Amino acid sequence: MKKYFLIGCVLTLFLNCKESKNTIPIDASYKEALKQNRDTRAKNRVKYLELTGLFKLDSTSNTFGKATSNKFILTIENLAATIGSLNLSKESLTFDAAKDVKVTNSVGEEIEHLSLVIDANGNSIQLFHKHIKWQVITRSGALYLRVWDLKNPAIQAFKGFKNYDTNSAYVFEADFNYFETTHLESVESKLGIPDVTDFIGQLRFTYKGDSYSLDVGSEGFVMVGDLTSGETTYGGGRYVYIDLPKTNGSVTLDFNYLFNPPCSFSEFTTCLLPPRQNQLDFSVKAGELLEAAL
Repeated sequence: MKKYFLIGCVLTLFLNCKESKNTIPIDASYKEALKQNRDTRAKNRVKYLELTGLFKLDSTSNTFGKATSNKFILTIENLAATIGSLNLSKESLTFDAAKDVKVTNSVGEEIEHLSLVIDANGNSIQLFHKHIKWQVITRSGALYLRVWDLKNPAIQAFKGFKNYDTNSAYVFEADFNYFETTHLESVESKLGIPDVTDFIGQLRFTYKGDSYSLDVGSEGFVMVGDLTSGETTYGGGRYVYIDLPKTNGSVTLDFNYLFNPPCSFSEFTTCLLPPRQNQLDFSVKAGELLEAAL
């Protein structure tokens, strides 16, 4: 009996050691690095808070400006009644500025007529009028007009989100393995239509004795859903990045770094939503909350 008792103790110790894989101390240095990461993300949010319009190009002539007679109406002060028109055909996409309206490219050259080329990322060049800029983007094979307002009131109005208290229970030493070939997969998006994204590998980790896996995108991008989604955290899931190893091996998966996608604070975004295999069946009480900061 003593022999079996000792074996049981060893197994218990082994399992406990396996479960407690976090070797990163939650000390002042860790908390400062986490704060800097969150501060950087707060600054990067400005480009999304500037967004003020997203319109699908579904006709041959798409005028836009302040006037209600336009196909796409921009309710922004100090704009021309009609800024111009995006003209779509099977063969081409062009932009024509309205008469006596100053439109420029990124180097300040005035544009009256321009053939818009869609690059490998699905985007056209950006054009400018007063304090707004716009470009054509591609989502799920369709073309959209995306508009930014550098003076959008949302920039000053948005104060950020609160976070869960930092918790070492949600820091894992995970195993990462690259797929033999990149997996292209259709996932849901904020637009309500699927979009295709790439997954380059998979994370595996253990939490409370159960094994879990998450598919990882390029540059270590991970979309995560869990039981807090739609409750205390954003219903469309949250994002986190990992540092990718050069080869298969151990990586740190730190859910304290989870952050809300841009669609949690801007209606003019096109966020991807976590795929089914990245939906965790436990509550990740770490990272960014849905509750707004004061």
